[in-house]
Amino acid sequence: MRSISTIRNVENGEPTKIVAILGRQRTVFKRTVALKIAEHSTRMPYQTDAYGNSVEGGALNANYTTVDAVGKVCNMLGIHGYVYGRDFIWDDQGWNDNMDDAIIIKYDDIRILTLLGLANKNG
Repeated sequence: MRSISTIRNVENGEPTKIVAILGRQRTVFKRTVALKIAEHSTRMPYQTDAYGNSVEGGALNANYTTVDAVGKVCNMLGIHGYVYGRDFIWDDQGWNDNMDDAIIIKYDDIRILTLLGLANKNG
């Protein structure tokens, strides 16, 4: 394990404060879950023109549906106090048991499944 330290400025109408967040980063997680992308994002996978035609730009034009799902899941876990890199990570894009496009999240704390609505399915 390695220590991580993040220092950021917090402005709340008062003079700027420096806040230090200290923690331990884990690199090995015991559990993995595949989350169906369609349940977390309805965004179009690529940029489109005014008529809905793809204007895919090659390597720089990521699949926005996948990225949107990752952002939403990571943000929701963060709101509930979990720290990315310490408590969970987005590991990869893959498929769930039904071969639906999925994002793969690795974690240790079983309570994460409750937040994801999967406690009775994967616990």
